[in-house]
Amino acid sequence: MKYIISILLIATSLIGKAEKYSFEKGIPTQFQVSENSQIELSPLYYKDGTKSLQWNYQSHSFLTLDAPLTLTSKTEKNYGITLWIYNEKIQNDSLVFEFLNEKQQVQYKFSFHLTAIGWRACWIGFEQMKGKKEDKNLTTCRITAPAQKGRIFLDRLTFPVKKMNARTTPDMQMPENNSLANRDLWHWCRLWEWEQYERPTTNNISLTSSDKKDLQKIAQRLTEYCQENLSKKFIKKASSLYEECHIEKSGNGYTGKPLVAPDEKTSQDITWQYIENMLSGFAADYLKNGNDQAKELYFNTFRYAINQGFAYGSGMGTNHHYGYQTRQIYISAWLMRNEIYQQPDKKEILDMLTYWSGIQETRKPYKEGRDELLDTWHTLLIPKVVAALLPEKETEQMRQMKQLSEWLSTSLCFTPGTLGGIKVDGTAFHHGGFYPGYTTGALGAVGSYIGFTLDTPYQISPTGRKVFRTALEGMRNYCNLQEWSPALGGRHPFSGRMEKSDIEAFAKLALAEKPEGKEFDLQLASDYLRLQTTSTPSGEFFRSKGCQPASNPEGFFVFNYGSAGIYRYQQYMITLKGYNTDVWGAEIYQKDNRYGRYQSYGAVLIMGNGHPVSRKGSGFKEEGWDWNRMPGTTTIHLPFELLDSPLKGTNMARSKENFSGSTSLEGKYGIFAMKLMERELKNFTPDFVARKSVACFGNRIICLGSGISNSNVNYPTETTLFQCALPAKYQPAVLEDSCTLRDPFGNYFYIQKGKPHQTEGLQHSFHNKSRKATEGKFLTAWIDHGKAPQNAEYEYLILLRPTEKERKEARQSYIIKQQDCQAHIVFDKLTQVTACSFFESYQNAKADLIQQADAETLVIYKKNESDIQLSICSPNLNIEEKTYTTSQPSRPVVKQITIKGKWNSTGNPQVKLQTDKEGNTLIQATCQHGQPQEITLKPVSQTE
Repeated sequence: MKYIISILLIATSLIGKAEKYSFEKGIPTQFQVSENSQIELSPLYYKDGTKSLQWNYQSHSFLTLDAPLTLTSKTEKNYGITLWIYNEKIQNDSLVFEFLNEKQQVQYKFSFHLTAIGWRACWIGFEQMKGKKEDKNLTTCRITAPAQKGRIFLDRLTFPVKKMNARTTPDMQMPENNSLANRDLWHWCRLWEWEQYERPTTNNISLTSSDKKDLQKIAQRLTEYCQENLSKKFIKKASSLYEECHIEKSGNGYTGKPLVAPDEKTSQDITWQYIENMLSGFAADYLKNGNDQAKELYFNTFRYAINQGFAYGSGMGTNHHYGYQTRQIYISAWLMRNEIYQQPDKKEILDMLTYWSGIQETRKPYKEGRDELLDTWHTLLIPKVVAALLPEKETEQMRQMKQLSEWLSTSLCFTPGTLGGIKVDGTAFHHGGFYPGYTTGALGAVGSYIGFTLDTPYQISPTGRKVFRTALEGMRNYCNLQEWSPALGGRHPFSGRMEKSDIEAFAKLALAEKPEGKEFDLQLASDYLRLQTTSTPSGEFFRSKGCQPASNPEGFFVFNYGSAGIYRYQQYMITLKGYNTDVWGAEIYQKDNRYGRYQSYGAVLIMGNGHPVSRKGSGFKEEGWDWNRMPGTTTIHLPFELLDSPLKGTNMARSKENFSGSTSLEGKYGIFAMKLMERELKNFTPDFVARKSVACFGNRIICLGSGISNSNVNYPTETTLFQCALPAKYQPAVLEDSCTLRDPFGNYFYIQKGKPHQTEGLQHSFHNKSRKATEGKFLTAWIDHGKAPQNAEYEYLILLRPTEKERKEARQSYIIKQQDCQAHIVFDKLTQVTACSFFESYQNAKADLIQQADAETLVIYKKNESDIQLSICSPNLNIEEKTYTTSQPSRPVVKQITIKGKWNSTGNPQVKLQTDKEGNTLIQATCQHGQPQEITLKPVSQTE
């Protein structure tokens, strides 16, 4: 019989069946113990159901799991084991796990240190284990007990796990369990690594009265912040949540609903979010209402969480993104600090708070190459401040604040490549791309720190503040008023805005940046008054000093780290968006932005309406939205089931083309251009290409397309002019001809090339997350290029809220000098500005100025009476490594043009001029970070 069972077990293992072992109704037959040790079911502690497996062991006795498994080189990389272990007393010893072959030889092994009391996760993959790893035919898992007799409890055991969590977290129990060795970029999972950093001594630190006043000042400001931000919404619900968790004392710990990371959660478990909600609710009830029972439940919840593994030195299997579920814990802890100091187990509570804040990272200077700074600032910067000030010794507070200040100051740098952080153009990166949705809140947290440390030695350095200002002003420019356009929304195209804290950051930085003889920075204060629509103490202070709200940003802003340009005119913001080899076009998850493929196919989105200005007020509304028709984009109009992402996981497709981005002249005028190329994926059309450009002058936006080609004979290719949800008081326009259209907000579209179509009425669509049917009334217009077009083109002019005179002169206000796959060249008569998008190498000896240009170059110039203003740009970031995120930097790109006649220029070391043998001028510009190089050209006769 045993032989038959063994054959069955081996057969089961060969097909890779993962088994979760239950200890609810009996001990599984696969578990055996050596002589003088026993196993039994126990309700004393559990991490699944209501019972666990209790092992009463003698010195170095064995517990074996008969679970045959045959590994391959492939499965060795993915397979592993997960379980939770409850330890009742701290021991300077370990459990040793060994995986044996048929000859009982150890092939794989690892140790689990018993250095903490309570539940701890034991997750590890075979690839991270030690051992010979010669024979991959395994029969048994053997656990060897420590040297001293005792007992432990096992639960939630799964073996084999066929796909180990990629973010399994090293901790005190398993410090060498580093599945992230190839990703120094992660930060959530590095708490134990940072804990090993040497802790500087405070023996030689002595505080002056001034030092103490500075710390007290910060503490008072932190208290005011926490009082304002402690959530009150769970005061009434905290008790019911507590009862729902069935938290009870048991043994030397607790029982209740298991606390696990979200990746492991079932309907019977809770995550950090529950703990945060209970702690914030009980703290608010006690502090606001004086409810002593709430105080008792507050500390019961804390102790339960620590006992469940949310403790010092614990990784909980995986801890990624925990910061988003724990911020209120730190706010409550700061306000309850005096009560914490009175607890007999205050050390365990303070150690847990300090460890999970990640402040131990600041014991060393910030290290370039660390990714995901926005997450850290957003979710863990305030906890770090709390952790720095929680120690009762002021010398420790001073040391930690000094280290935090230095770390934060140096982390506020221009990060290289596509790593998270701030870029030189003011974009902020997360997930390897320009991501306002993750920038919001992150900048706010830094601003809060600036406010805490104002006029103290712990303020951010001038260099760090300068970089931070770049990001704040960038957000000011790509938001109208407080919102960005759907093209910049990542996987949340119809949501996201500047948070209250982001806006307050303008005020905090204004007070920190004090020009000589001034109380604050006037520009930042004015920006704050424009963005802050309600009365605030900072606003009243600025107004009392004569400061007035700033006007709307004006001009053209280059954001080539996002393959984007932002044009601001009066109340309008026009977002121009593409993608290339270094910039992804859309972030699509399994349950987010499923239909968002076309977000960056040359989008031209107008936001300028609403009270205040908003996406919805400007016609961008998800209900009924046709995902095929992002304004400005050229797309193949697919059924939604084909537009839906073909991948089960994340899709962040980059192009195979380098050329996509923008440039500006004098900060007033700008162009955007891209080589559009679709990737080769299921339901995509890989030979779909186009050349697109957008030129912006005053209230005129000139959109050109050429070389639009693909082989999709089933569905039409279109360029969308606009798609606007109809406002309540919409009145249809009476227009002079079928090639003149008007959107619901008074913007006119003059189609010069292409066949326009327009529909008005109810549109049917699907929600980007749930796929539920939606509908809404829209006015939508597009140019139809037909099915499988070959070298199709379009030309249209957008006039923003034009006067009658401007409408009459619209079609004659500019000249198209060239429009083909080589170049788009536009001359605007009213500004006398010429915008050139050179897709390929350009030669034209008869041209009035530019006679030669390198391929993939953007040039804008304006002829004045005595000189020429000229801007050259390569929007290509020229990053060598093409991957999800890279620390490899943007590399310089040299672009050359030849202009007619002899010219001279000084003042820009990145631009060099020389005269060729024909008497013309060669201009070489060194471009980096996608930033334009601008010069003023004067005829040589004027400079000799």
